[in-house]
Amino acid sequence: MLPLLKVPVPDRFVSGNRALVSSFACLLVFLFSSPDVVAGDFSSENRNRYRDKILQIAKDLKIPESEISFSFRVPGVGLVSHREETLRIPASAMKLVVTAAAWELLGPDFELKTDLLIDGPVSNGVLAGNLIVVGRGDPAVVGREDEEDVLWELRPWCQQLKSFGITSVKGKVLADIRYFSGPGFHPDWPRQSAQQWYYAASGALNLNDNCLDLFLGPVSEGEVEFSVRPLQPLAKFSNRLKLVKDSKKHLIRIDRKFDEWNVAISGAFFQGSQKQKFHVTVPDPAENFVSAFTNLLSTEGVSVAGESIDLGESGQILANISHSLKSRSAVLLKNSQNLYADSIFRVLGKELGGEGSFVAAKATLRKWALQTFSDSDPLIFQDGSGLSRQNRLTSQFLLNVVDRVIAQEWGADFIDQLAVGGVDGTLRKRLGQNGLKGRVFAKTGTLTGVSSLAGLLIPQGSSESVSFAMICNRKKGSAAVARKWQDRVLQWLEGQLDGN
Repeated sequence: MLPLLKVPVPDRFVSGNRALVSSFACLLVFLFSSPDVVAGDFSSENRNRYRDKILQIAKDLKIPESEISFSFRVPGVGLVSHREETLRIPASAMKLVVTAAAWELLGPDFELKTDLLIDGPVSNGVLAGNLIVVGRGDPAVVGREDEEDVLWELRPWCQQLKSFGITSVKGKVLADIRYFSGPGFHPDWPRQSAQQWYYAASGALNLNDNCLDLFLGPVSEGEVEFSVRPLQPLAKFSNRLKLVKDSKKHLIRIDRKFDEWNVAISGAFFQGSQKQKFHVTVPDPAENFVSAFTNLLSTEGVSVAGESIDLGESGQILANISHSLKSRSAVLLKNSQNLYADSIFRVLGKELGGEGSFVAAKATLRKWALQTFSDSDPLIFQDGSGLSRQNRLTSQFLLNVVDRVIAQEWGADFIDQLAVGGVDGTLRKRLGQNGLKGRVFAKTGTLTGVSSLAGLLIPQGSSESVSFAMICNRKKGSAAVARKWQDRVLQWLEGQLDGN
């Protein structure tokens, strides 16, 4: 028999994975198209040995076999799987699917555009009309690249207005958000948690993750110092914090009713605590954007009178901001940012389904899955972030998505957006020991009782790379033990395939 096809792996493989992913893609094509040519122990006995070991690791952690699904494609061994067609809650592994579909259907260079228009004449520095901001779903017109200035990307717009001779606006700042339709807060999500940053509603216009950053502390003259970024005139804050001398009693609570701007801050603040940062979502992304931008214009020397002026539909584009889908994908995948995923999900719905709603988006994603992968009919897509517990995927489907991604010409660039074990993102504190650091590229998923992991393992000193998907849905008990199972499985596989 011919020797197994080898895939060269750099000795020190941390992030320079483009050449390797391309080679692995070639290996996949070779494996699928020429099964009689590739050598290795593809026997059912060998596959069962791998399967039994993975199940034994779960058993050692007291995880029932019925609660886990896995699918591994191991060169020289074949497909190793267990309950691979069982529908399970994927949590944030949904983001891997949404991003892969978006890259394939729209292209990684697809532009997310936001335009600034004027709809009236300018005379003697006065715009006799309105400023109109047209949003098209960019999850972060102002991202968090500058922690000290959360409006940094809008400041050039202020300068552009002044360079056009505008120092006063007779009308208002208006938001054109018709690109999206329907609610930005998914009906499957708990309304009582709407104030939490990870439940931020998506909109055609998004600013600062659709959150207000609250800063509490230190204590000065018997009072807890307080500030907010960006400045938001719509928000009203009530501070009912009590000072305590015991650090163990330090506990802050921040509340906001679902559709209100009033924010209540309560709890106990330790007198010796330094400044701390908190987040609270905004009830309306468009209102948040318009109000913050209007306030910024004032501080930058452009006054807005706020008169009601209707000059019709036409407008002149004065400035724009544009970001590629690729540029947003690292935050989406590495950091598992929910808002980014749901925004891109709805962009898919708009561009390919006719409207930017969750309903159109899930229909678009389902169509892609049915046309691209077999046995996709039972799958359920509800949102892009994976926050909905009604989503249902299989480990085999996730594995197929990973394999399809790495076979694309942009596969290496996509893999670069995933969290890297022991290095960054949601895997920064995982998979950093025993030769795994920098060798696992994957998307995590976590909800109460749910843990998923899907991506690539590239063992040290080996030419054999593994694509994988693991899902655990617990009936009781925490998801933390499931993460231990995933980590130990990858550690064992790395030992099996280590070429040293």
